[in-house]
Amino acid sequence: MRWISRYSGYWQLICTPGDEHMNMVTAGNIIKCLARSGLYEYIIVFLTVHREEAFIKSMLSFVSLDLLQEELKHKNMDEIVRMLDEHLR
Repeated sequence: MRWISRYSGYWQLICTPGDEHMNMVTAGNIIKCLARSGLYEYIIVFLTVHREEAFIKSMLSFVSLDLLQEELKHKNMDEIVRMLDEHLR
């Protein structure tokens, strides 16, 4: 509650999909601010609420590819296939 009180403007943006003030710079600032406070769950909430923003879709796509590449480095193809299968159901 302290974070919400201190960052009420960010909180309103987190909770308002399609807000005209949301952009890549603001999104980055919100994510960094939440991370500094250890509020990682709210980063997921933020990304979910704003999942239709083009820059969020693009960022998540690149993050997914980065994670996939990291998994490939560990040669854990069975895990990759399992995750793909799970999300195609």
